[in-house]
Amino acid sequence: MIQGKPAQLRDTMIQVTTGRLILTVSLAAVACSALGETPKPVCQRALERPCVALVLGGGGARGGAHIGVIRALEERQIPVDVVVGTSIGSFVGALYASGKSAADIEQLFAEADWDIGYQDDLPRSQTPNRRKRQMDDFPIQLNLGFDGTSVKLPQGFLQGQGMKNLIDQLLGTHVLFDSFDDLPIAFRAVAADIETGEQVVLDKGDLSTALQISMSLPGIVRPIERDGRLLVDGGIANNLPVSVARELGANIIIAVDIGSPAMTRDQLSSGVSILRQLTSFLTEKNVTQQKALLSEQDIYLKPELGEIDMLSFDKTLEAAESGYRLATGVLSTHSQAQALAGKAQPFAAESFIASDSELHLDRIRLINHSRLSDDYILKRMNLREGAVYTPNDIHRGMQKLYGQGTIARVRTSLSRENDINTLNTLVDEKEWGPGYLDFKLSFEDNLRSQSRYQLGASYRRTNLSPYGAEWYTTAEFGTEKKFNTELYWPIATTDLFWEGGLRYNRNVFSYTEEGESLGEVIENEYGFIGGLGWNLRDKLDTLLGYFYTEGDIRLPVILSEVVGQRDVDYLQHGALLRIDFDSLDDPSFPTRGWKFNTTATRSQFDLLTVKDMSTQVELNLIGAHSIGRHSLRGQMEYNSTFNDDPFSLVGSFELGGFLHLSGNGSGFISGQHTRFFSLVYTYELAENNYRVLNLPLYLGTSLEAGNAWNDRDAIDYSELIHSASLFLGWDSPIGPAYLAWGKSDTGNHSAYIFMGVTF
Repeated sequence: MIQGKPAQLRDTMIQVTTGRLILTVSLAAVACSALGETPKPVCQRALERPCVALVLGGGGARGGAHIGVIRALEERQIPVDVVVGTSIGSFVGALYASGKSAADIEQLFAEADWDIGYQDDLPRSQTPNRRKRQMDDFPIQLNLGFDGTSVKLPQGFLQGQGMKNLIDQLLGTHVLFDSFDDLPIAFRAVAADIETGEQVVLDKGDLSTALQISMSLPGIVRPIERDGRLLVDGGIANNLPVSVARELGANIIIAVDIGSPAMTRDQLSSGVSILRQLTSFLTEKNVTQQKALLSEQDIYLKPELGEIDMLSFDKTLEAAESGYRLATGVLSTHSQAQALAGKAQPFAAESFIASDSELHLDRIRLINHSRLSDDYILKRMNLREGAVYTPNDIHRGMQKLYGQGTIARVRTSLSRENDINTLNTLVDEKEWGPGYLDFKLSFEDNLRSQSRYQLGASYRRTNLSPYGAEWYTTAEFGTEKKFNTELYWPIATTDLFWEGGLRYNRNVFSYTEEGESLGEVIENEYGFIGGLGWNLRDKLDTLLGYFYTEGDIRLPVILSEVVGQRDVDYLQHGALLRIDFDSLDDPSFPTRGWKFNTTATRSQFDLLTVKDMSTQVELNLIGAHSIGRHSLRGQMEYNSTFNDDPFSLVGSFELGGFLHLSGNGSGFISGQHTRFFSLVYTYELAENNYRVLNLPLYLGTSLEAGNAWNDRDAIDYSELIHSASLFLGWDSPIGPAYLAWGKSDTGNHSAYIFMGVTF
């Protein structure tokens, strides 16, 4: 949690009289009673020494300082009987209370991938193919819901799934606790009720969920409902929970304040920094109130953390050293610390399910807050009662369900009673659905004679059936006009599905013959496609179906003179087979994975006086590999239409444009048979990792070869056209953006400004 101004050195020890201490503690108890909470002292009265509580404040990555303080306590064998924490303080405190040493915690922090805590979306390679295609075509994902009457937004920028995964990885898998007193050290996490702003002390249940609640920044991370209350990060209510420790019976409190200093006017350079400053002021007020509850026998520590801010998780070990240096100096001179030194007793680490052990699930208790059926959810998670799983298996199941695209959050916990293991699974559907809007913006300009643009939106109406049926509609305007609407209907839990849709396209392209443009062709086409599909895996699906298409083509003058008419109508219908395998980690700048998609059709077409059967095959293969910042991807395209169409108007394919015979214009060459090969190298100039967003910048080059032929017998690979390009690419929030230059052995060369998905 963001903190306020640091206390002055004189605040290292708060001096109060005994009478004031009694008064403040009494007032705290009255306030707690007013909130409906009953303090439950946990300190053992049989102790022959004072009860010691460690209070750890909130402050994001600055919480690394807590690790250093714990290390100093361990070195002096100063006992800790109670740990109370807020936000990151609850996280570090729970790790310590569960039996981990400072060295263990430091190693976990050093090895942790903190970025996953800020990334709810699964890696693209783990997303179902259908959802991949939707996100690739409409990459502007604003997380907007639309119910038919109004646009809705989620309760948080993040849903917390990534944070849950991170906590589970670092904490390990614990059973549900009747009380957090059952940990090796009694523990409490502090949260806040976002409706009332009241403090809520979490003292039982799933430890992982308690920590997630305590660290869920309001407006940033979606609140978690518990016992009928919407709970968020405890910093807004009590960022240094001294009062909680006192209520639990602590005699001596070691309080660690990691609040951030207020930013200067020069630092307040954005709306985000101003929001952080306001939050800092709110927490500073309650921290000041908590500091007033400290007595002369308590220990107050505020490490000097300099420029380490709440998101600098790469500096947590640096913060740990600062905390250690301060704690070492204070503990060596403080009378109470000296009296307690050497009195810590070793304790047995808590019994929990290790991350690499197997677990027999006797029961699965599903709390389903979605419109999906229970059997679909369990099938998607690959879970069944009576089977043996590792915690990693359960984690993968959670990820797979989350990747379905309509789930806000999946939480699991483990309970054990009478030697019966029960997996509790809570599934929340996105409350801002059931419809979602996505967008696209594409344009291409060669800075000379050609420009193309495309604007589009998609609407996805989800979970129309208990098995994830959806209605998906897209509309695009610009150089091409496109409209598509389809219904996707899974067949129970069989992995089979029905799919059917209507589409309309209006396309304008240049008709070329031997590199010479013969004019523009304007094509209007509408049709239907439907069939039976099979989701073999998330990375592999197939569809076998039927399609029907009607269209009309306005020919350029030179062709219309040959044909004898300007407008040509055609009709085509037949069978279709589509196979799609996709494991690429990124559609535009992949660093690993493969993509193979092929479509084959066998159809009858009527064009002018010609009626014939046509066989069409489209095949695309992409492979990517990387070493460090260097990535190389290869691509091969094979397209052929086998019929006797003398004008190559039905079933023709195009080459040309950036990365598709660069240097030549889009649609530079077309024919019923195209072959294309390319190698693209990219070097990551800048990672631009902003935790929530990753916007890398690349320098790249390409080598390309391809050509098009109207007659299959005329295909001659010695006639391949060769091209190359040099580009600067940015994986922007609205799709890939390029500044590029390309040159071809046709003598053509071109500069490009290109943005968005490919045309």
